[in-house]
Amino acid sequence: MYAAAGSKQNPPDRSAGSRFWLGAGNGWVMKVNPAKVPDERREKRRRSTVCFVILAAAITAGAASCSTADRTAMRFLDTAEHHTYTGIVLIEQEKYGDAEREFERAVQLNDKSALGYAGLALIGAIRGQADQALSLIEQAEQYARDDRERLFIQVARIRLYTLSRRPANWVELAQKEFESSIDIDPRSAPAYYFMGLARMRNHEFEKAARHFIKVLDLNDSYIEQADRQWKRIMTISAAEPASFRVEEAALADTLTRGRLALLLVEELRVDELCRGLGLYGGSPVPEKPPPDSEMHPCRREIEKIAALGLQGLELYPDGNFYPDGVVSRLNLAVVLYNILVKVTGDERLADRYATPPSETGEEGKEQFLHEAARVIIARDIMDRELFTSSELAPYEPISGDRALMAIHNFREALLIGF
Repeated sequence: MYAAAGSKQNPPDRSAGSRFWLGAGNGWVMKVNPAKVPDERREKRRRSTVCFVILAAAITAGAASCSTADRTAMRFLDTAEHHTYTGIVLIEQEKYGDAEREFERAVQLNDKSALGYAGLALIGAIRGQADQALSLIEQAEQYARDDRERLFIQVARIRLYTLSRRPANWVELAQKEFESSIDIDPRSAPAYYFMGLARMRNHEFEKAARHFIKVLDLNDSYIEQADRQWKRIMTISAAEPASFRVEEAALADTLTRGRLALLLVEELRVDELCRGLGLYGGSPVPEKPPPDSEMHPCRREIEKIAALGLQGLELYPDGNFYPDGVVSRLNLAVVLYNILVKVTGDERLADRYATPPSETGEEGKEQFLHEAARVIIARDIMDRELFTSSELAPYEPISGDRALMAIHNFREALLIGF
């Protein structure tokens, strides 16, 4: 047994290769020969280093594998076919800028991409670039490889003619493309749908309706769109438009202030109605016509409406009418409500609209905008669904056909009497 540390008795063996004690003052200090005895801490460090190297190698290999997989996926996605497919989907979603980028990338990857050029042609037609669109669709036809691509291009041509309404015989040209499409695929729902739109835009409502019904019978694609357009045709037909110009306004997906002025003058004869009731303040046209409407197709109707000072359709403080401004559902209700007050002379309605009973300021104004809508709904002039389908429904744009039907209902109510 060794004595306690520092004891001078019984010193340990100092032979080579063994643990031994060196003198340190009056005590003894243990020392290890590194040549003969392994250092445990060094061994631990060595093992840790080996483990780290193995782990790093595994991570690197995994990363390389993932990188390879990502590159493979990117190669699969970055193809002309994938970009044209994505572009077509984006066009249907009305995301035209994004769709254009997809078609441009398709053409970059394959300068003979028929669908890429056809897609760019559609974008050009949507933006009113008719000449460029025709040039691009001709390029697409040159590179078409099979019936599938030819069918897409033929339907694209129908859409192009409908959007541009060029040349003068655009309907006949669209019909030829439609017939060629049906020769390739007699059950092509897109061909029937877009030819239906062409007939509709040309005011051939019966022919258009037959095309939309065919789409519904096929029960393949464009079902919701065809159903919606068929209902629009029924609405326009039921409203019995007074003129071609009224039909054109009714076909608008979004009604503008200028077109609303046209509908009120031609369908409701609101200017004559107010003049007969002595409601004009003076001249049937304003002393100073709105300067921004001088070149507008509905200039004369705008001037007549401006002279009436109808709430919701009056001139702006700067003296302009802003004929291209969008008309919301609530906006139309307010205009019709104001005409109702003028025609019936119901001061109770007028007072209630002008003096909120419970709110003041902007809140009171908003409250009575909705009160005006409730009055119009209660008299079956506008459908309740237009205002209740969602929280923001009253502020959504109203389409031309819905506005025409509301004015038709208003006219019928005047004949019957409120």
